Amino acid sequence: MSPFSPRLDVRGLVCAPLGQSTPALTFQIDPGTCLALLGHRAADLSRVLDTLAGHLPCPAGDILVDGREVSALVPGGRGMGLFSARDPLFAHLTVRQNLAFPLRARGLSRAAAAARVDEILALTGLDGQAARHPRDLDPEDSWRARLGRLLVFAPPMLLLDDPFASLEPEGRRAMRQLLGRLMRARGLTMLLATRDREDALLLGGRIGILSGRALLQVGQAADLFDRPACDRVATAFGDANALTGRVAWVEDDLARVRLASGAVVEAAAAGGLAADALCTLCIRPDRIATLFPTGRPSEGEEGDLPATLIALHHMGDHVRLRFRLGDGQEVLVRRPPAQTLAGLVPGRPALLAWQPAHAVAFPFRAEIG
Repeated sequence: MSPFSPRLDVRGLVCAPLGQSTPALTFQIDPGTCLALLGHRAADLSRVLDTLAGHLPCPAGDILVDGREVSALVPGGRGMGLFSARDPLFAHLTVRQNLAFPLRARGLSRAAAAARVDEILALTGLDGQAARHPRDLDPEDSWRARLGRLLVFAPPMLLLDDPFASLEPEGRRAMRQLLGRLMRARGLTMLLATRDREDALLLGGRIGILSGRALLQVGQAADLFDRPACDRVATAFGDANALTGRVAWVEDDLARVRLASGAVVEAAAAGGLAADALCTLCIRPDRIATLFPTGRPSEGEEGDLPATLIALHHMGDHVRLRFRLGDGQEVLVRRPPAQTLAGLVPGRPALLAWQPAHAVAFPFRAEIG
């Protein structure tokens, strides 16, 4: 295998059950890296990982681990370790025995298994818990033990199915940091399936946005934020506002859009955008400038968007403002906390504006053939 070959190469993978237009998944993961699959439905994320691991049938597609096709192999022969809440520790075994179990099942000698278990106990911080049973562990130590049970046999690929879902926020942060340290120290290769964007941002070298069973876009976080492939990526990953409008004209990469409120604004034009067609204009909350004029909000310059402040919340690291447009659509804005809040109360007229390059107009999905 070439040193530049991917550790996991997924080509046209289709997950059961089949439908009329079941999407196929294609992605690669290089050795020592993590791809985070970010989705909203736990069942969809689990289905992808279970199909890769061999616990669900693979109706179509290829799964290659280190260049070897494994889709026809049994789960234990695929070179993948699956971390899932559906695989708890064995209650009747101690932590040490739980970690030793997969090694003994693979025929490793008692001495070799013991040495490997000692190494993983130290690596995961479980030295002092080795003789305890699962019922005596707190949630974080139980999590460490479940991870250690995978790490003992050093699978080429780790498949992590929403791994922090059962943890409280403090434990979630601690175990996320532990996993990040282990990944860097041991060169782990991981596919992380999560519903939490922070998990994806902190652990994923690249992030894939999963909607249902369709993989909308895979890329670095900066690409997903600044160059989303569609409005669903912009809203799901970038928390972008989505405003419905009609395209007045498109010239080069710039579009002028008349919103439902009647205001005319400009945005970058996504591929396939056409004049006089409906569109969805996406703009992130942190890319919107706000002005609170003393006169009527219609007194702004061309491109300004009249709005009314309806809610304001200080979130510590930013101020969250929610506005209502003339047609009833709402717009969320995030501003630095240093911005003065004096005199800002619900009902205050405002003007919203942005640089055209910071917004993207996408073809309205109902009009896409």
